[in-house]
Amino acid sequence: MFILLSDLDDTLKVSHSANQLRTVFRGLFSHQAYAGMSELYQELLGHEGSSLVVLSSSPRWIRKRIEDFLRINRFPKAQILLRDWVKQPDVRRYKTQSLKTIIQEHQKPLILIGDDTEYDPEVFESIARDFPDLVLKIYIRRMRGRTLPASAEGFHTAYEIALSELVAGRLSPNQVFKVGKAIAEAKDNNDVIPYFAVCPDDITPVPDSDPSYFELKSIHEKIVQKILAISKKRKLA
Repeated sequence: MFILLSDLDDTLKVSHSANQLRTVFRGLFSHQAYAGMSELYQELLGHEGSSLVVLSSSPRWIRKRIEDFLRINRFPKAQILLRDWVKQPDVRRYKTQSLKTIIQEHQKPLILIGDDTEYDPEVFESIARDFPDLVLKIYIRRMRGRTLPASAEGFHTAYEIALSELVAGRLSPNQVFKVGKAIAEAKDNNDVIPYFAVCPDDITPVPDSDPSYFELKSIHEKIVQKILAISKKRKLA
């Protein structure tokens, strides 16, 4: 039983947060989601009593657009928290205070998932420092490739989170396979690693401490080849 606390832009949605004009445009008109994230969230939230909270610094007036994005991409039902741009101009303070309010209201463990375009690493690190017994894991999507706090685990795709959650015992090999399959079969490479994000230097290995992990090897190889091809193409561009 836990709360899956997730950022939106460049965590679930391909937004290009480093470019404010593109972010606003995509917030209004795009429904492009990162491959495998909805499958990952569906599998993680199969735990009884667990719930999804989407904490975004997006303005409240695009709530309907966000609801549509989550529904179209088959994310689980979520509580959506959005920022009042007039009363809450400081993004970092807004996210920190929102997280503390969630903790006070629910008193449940948290899995925190965000990206490195703005303040998620610092906000999540401060929450882990203040509530060490309640933060199960911090995952940060590597968009800019900047240095992350020691408490955070960087990722490029949902598959890497799935592997980590397999080791933690919160997902089964079959559930990880479902996440990996969504990434391996993605038609658009920008749904895997968009053109404006850093590419990985290496690929997360398949855990080999249990024979049941063998069933992941085939899908793992497909993902490795896909990511290597994306990285090679970007370097040649």
